[in-house]
Parts: sequence; structure tokens; C-alpha cells
Amino acid sequence: MSGRKLVTISILVLAAAIVFSADRQQAGAAQAPAAIKIGATLAVTGAFSPEWGPPMLSFMREWAKVVNEEGGVFVREFNAKLPIELIVHDDESKPPKSVELYERLAAVDRVHLFLGPSTSPITMAASAVAEKLSTPMVGCEANDTALYTRDLKWFTGVLELGFPWSETYFDMIATLNKRGSISYKTVAIVSSDRPHTLDVGRGAEEFAGRAGLKVALHERVPFGTTDFSAIIAKMKPLDPDIVFLSLWPPEMNAFVKQAEELKLKPRDLYSRFLGAGFLAGVTPRLAEGVTGATYNSKKWFAGTRAEKVAKRLGVDPYDVAWLAIKYTCMEALLAAIQDAGTLDRAKVMATLRGYSKGRPIKAIYGPLYFNWDVAVADKKASGFGTQKPIVMQVRGGKLQVIWPEAAADGAYKPISRPY
Repeated sequence: MSGRKLVTISILVLAAAIVFSADRQQAGAAQAPAAIKIGATLAVTGAFSPEWGPPMLSFMREWAKVVNEEGGVFVREFNAKLPIELIVHDDESKPPKSVELYERLAAVDRVHLFLGPSTSPITMAASAVAEKLSTPMVGCEANDTALYTRDLKWFTGVLELGFPWSETYFDMIATLNKRGSISYKTVAIVSSDRPHTLDVGRGAEEFAGRAGLKVALHERVPFGTTDFSAIIAKMKPLDPDIVFLSLWPPEMNAFVKQAEELKLKPRDLYSRFLGAGFLAGVTPRLAEGVTGATYNSKKWFAGTRAEKVAKRLGVDPYDVAWLAIKYTCMEALLAAIQDAGTLDRAKVMATLRGYSKGRPIKAIYGPLYFNWDVAVADKKASGFGTQKPIVMQVRGGKLQVIWPEAAADGAYKPISRPY
């Protein structure tokens, strides 16, 4: 073979290699989506909106902007950081509407992954869509035990089960009783007959007993109850130290107002939900001194994207109820994408299922991992997380964390006025 022919062949081979390499690069680029599309629904309007509504929607959208400004999410498969596109539809607080919208998110919006909706009832319906479509869903504000006893393969949730909701609160009561700061002996409980609120109420009985308190009364009411006069009449002669309300916002608002009208005088009133919506619903005057559940601690937020988003929106993070849950939920999904190194749904789901006590995600409150095959009554619960409520109180018309002490802004004070 002549030298000229050898040079010609070498040039052709080199040219082919260059073209092949360029084609591979173009093919690789084509495989990388323009953005990681995450779909969700939210109770922006409807019965559950006081706990979520437009403030939470604004927080979620601003969070996505911050993630993208910080460079997006590194996906090893594409050797690149990709932006996220968060698509959120209003489910109007209706489970069937949420189902319709998650199916639309998959078929029309073509999302890669699902973020869970608001509340256990809506999540119960929506998670069935994730299961049907084999699409990972990270549940957010949902901890009904029944959610986690269905052997779902494509669903996890960041919250601890609803049953231990009140554990931190009654730990505070027991500790303060031992210190002599208070002397509470009895509790009256009112629960709405939805799975989540029933779970919380049953747990309150259990943890009140462990704290050395007597449960003087436990009333279960139909969802949507707004007349509590008969129940309050039962409570008054029992004179409970604590009234524990495992109710939804319209129900709680009605109870608090009627408690004042009928001169019920507990030393403490615990509301399952506290936030700006509660203060607005009952007025700051009636809310003063009320304790209740939150997942938000400003001490935990310091230096995080949650704090950055709240500052940019000009909101007090305590006014956006359940903000820390949604934040944990969204951050957990990003962690799973990055750790999986791919948008392959099965691999992302396997990564979520792999977060264990020995390999947790670092969350703002501590380690987040998912529990599997945990005995709960006569069933096994799988996929629930480790995030659980802490205790907040309305003081001087403002919300502040009071327990645990490491996360607290101030100390507990009994209600100093009658209802």
C-alpha cells in the first residue's frame, strides 16, 4: 500500500471517528431533558386551603426558582446539572380532582416524578395514580396509617405516622409537671372522624396516659361539625386542664369561638393546626395562649433554602403552616434524583426505598429515612418517614416554638384568661 493511500485511509478513519464522536455527543445531549419535571397538586382552594392555600403555592414556586438559581440538580447519567420545572395544579381540596390532575400531569405535562398533595384523604386517592403509572411519589402532608398499610411500591412519605402526632406535646406536659411549672392532671379530646384526625386523637389518648394524665372525655364528631355546644356542656363540669382538638380548621375555629361563649376554662387548649390561618379564623384575641402542632422552627431554617425563600417572599415562615414538611418533601425528592444519578423511575424509587436508619437523608430537623414492615396493630406499615410535629404557642399575637427546648423560641405559659 502506497504512503498516499495510507494517509488517505487514516484521514478517512479520523474523520469518521470525529463524526461518530459528534453524533454520540448529540445523541447524549438529546437524551437529557430540558428540565426535570416534577408534578403535584395542592389545596390552593377549598376546605383544606387554610392550611395550605396561596402562601404554600408561592413558597413552592419560589423554592424551585432558588434551586435553579443555585445551578439545578446534578444528574450523573447526563454528567450535567439540570434545572427543575415544578408544575402544581389546584385540586380544590377534592380527592377525585387530585386523581384527575395527577393523571393529567403524567399524560399531558409529561412529568418525570410526583410530589404528594395536601392531606391524607387526598394523598390516599392520588397515591393510587402513582402506583398505577409506576411513577415515584414522595408524600408530604399525609400520615394516616392506612396510607402505609397498602403495600404500595411507588410511594413513600416524609412524615411519621399520625398516631404519635402528640408525643412531643405530652412529653412537654410531663416534663413541666415534673419540674413543678404546671400541675395538669386531666385532658378532654375531640376528634373529627377522618382517618388522620382519628389517628391523632387515638394517639393523644395513648400519650396523655404515658404522661400521667387522665383522659376525662374523648368525643368523636362527624367531619364538618360546627356546633360543639353539647360537647362543651359535657366538658364544663369535668373542668379538664387540657382540651385537645384533633379537628380540621373550620371545626377548630367553631370550637374555640363557642368555648368562649360558653365559658369553658381550660388551662391549655391544643389545636392540631396553628398558623396564620388559625389566627385569622378565630381572631388573635381568642388564639392567644393556644398551643398546637407545627413542623417549623426558625432555628432549623437558619442557612437553608427555606429561610432564603421566606425572606425573598417577605413572609414569616411560622405563618405558612406545614412549610417545613413541604420543604423536606421537595428536598428529599431532589436528593433521590441526585443519589440515583438518573431520571429512570425504577432507579429513583429504589433509591428512595434505600434511605434507612443507617443511610438517611440529612433534613433540617435531623435524619430522614423511611420505615419498612413495621407492625402496626394487626398490619404492617411501610414507607413512612421520621418527621413529626413539635409544639408552638400563640404569644402576643405571634407564633413561636416552645418545645423541644433545643428548637424553641420561648417557654410555655398556661392560658391566662378564660375562654
